[in-house]
Amino acid sequence: MTSLSCPFCGVRELAEFAFHKTLPNAGDDPLSAVYLRINQVDDSHEYWQHVRGCRAWLKARRNPSTGEVLEMNLLGAVTS
Repeated sequence: MTSLSCPFCGVRELAEFAFHKTLPNAGDDPLSAVYLRINQVDDSHEYWQHVRGCRAWLKARRNPSTGEVLEMNLLGAVTS
């Protein structure tokens, strides 16, 4: 993964973005969601911010093993 796609600015170099946190896996109980958060090998849900651009907050779903971005959405946007 050397670039990310911002919904406003298009494809940009990874250096323009800041990683903020990994989200808990869907279906985790509250204890696991807070204390046992572990990235899955093939699927990770994360928050990113386009800090050197439009400053938008983004929610990414990607494969941490390969770096492939599977989905990138504006945080709070409704997806179908």
